[in-house]
Amino acid sequence: MNRESQLHLEPGTVPHPGNMVEEYLDLNGWSQRDLARRTNLTPKTISEICNGKAPITPPTALAFEKVLRRPAHLWLNFQRRYDESKARAKESARFVEWADWVGKFPIKEMRKRHFALPEGCSDIEALLNFFEVSSPESWRTVWSAYSVAYRQTHAVKVLEESVSAWVREVEIQAKAFHMDSFDEELFSSSLKTVKSLSRGRLNENTIGVLQETCARFGVAVVIVPELPNTGVSGCARWLSDTTAAVGLTLRYKTDDQLWFTLFHELGHILLHRNKKSFVVDNAVDDLTDRAIDPEMQKFESEANRFSSDTLISPSELDEFLRKGEFTNESIPAFAERIGVGPGIVVGRLQHDKFLKPHQGNSFKQRLKWSTEKEG
Repeated sequence: MNRESQLHLEPGTVPHPGNMVEEYLDLNGWSQRDLARRTNLTPKTISEICNGKAPITPPTALAFEKVLRRPAHLWLNFQRRYDESKARAKESARFVEWADWVGKFPIKEMRKRHFALPEGCSDIEALLNFFEVSSPESWRTVWSAYSVAYRQTHAVKVLEESVSAWVREVEIQAKAFHMDSFDEELFSSSLKTVKSLSRGRLNENTIGVLQETCARFGVAVVIVPELPNTGVSGCARWLSDTTAAVGLTLRYKTDDQLWFTLFHELGHILLHRNKKSFVVDNAVDDLTDRAIDPEMQKFESEANRFSSDTLISPSELDEFLRKGEFTNESIPAFAERIGVGPGIVVGRLQHDKFLKPHQGNSFKQRLKWSTEKEG
């Protein structure tokens, strides 16, 4: 029987490499002092290694390679596995301390909405992997560094853990896109194409064309379900110096609000790149100014104006309003002429109070995540 067949590892444990050294001593009939003489190491060093009190260092591994006739990388690998096992055990002990942090995240809802949480591990490990951080402390450091500017006021109870999870999912999906560098000229020239997509049914094909169009001018557009305690309608963020991301939810349930939010976030990308590079838009229950933090008022007003004027130009709207005919015939005809979906026209007329909230809603598309139908 050769040496390799006589050595063994206890299943499920990672022993200190000193155990391996002891087995080789037994095989050779040597004492620790014999090994010290042959390796030119001190008896104390050999004793501490065999007793699990000292590590096998690269010079020691080279000495063992010559004397015990097993490669240095084998001894260093034994040491690496042992050190990793100890580190994991120490981290696992801290998991109990981190339970409160984990409990602040809506993990059940994240999984229901198919967020990129890994399977086959604990909730703590899944969250750390999801955020690409090593601890709750590092999560806090990373999240704080984002310097997020919020739309909402303190009147809305928002859990930043939920917001950060939604933002992270947007980031993960956005980074999966192949995007060209941001091109402001192409951005402006593509808006008509993007706007025209609102004329059709809002389905996977439409979203695909929208994403491809925006990726060409350097913006990833992703739609991620809203999480509880966020109130998020969308976000705009620069991922790098040359690429940006727009995240959307279906918070407002109709296509006119989704398109308005899209152009609102694109407005942030274009207008506020050097002022507010990361904006999360979350309001009480609508997009009115009463939900806006005073510090964000100017930026939100500019983004709102960009969205409104891009979807329906002021001159076209004024001409339509002067006629004063808001019928089932005139609304779709006007929408067709300016190249938008009729629901967008209805939404604008309702917002400006030319129509009551219940009027014209048949022109809007109702939106719903398939996950909302489950369990």
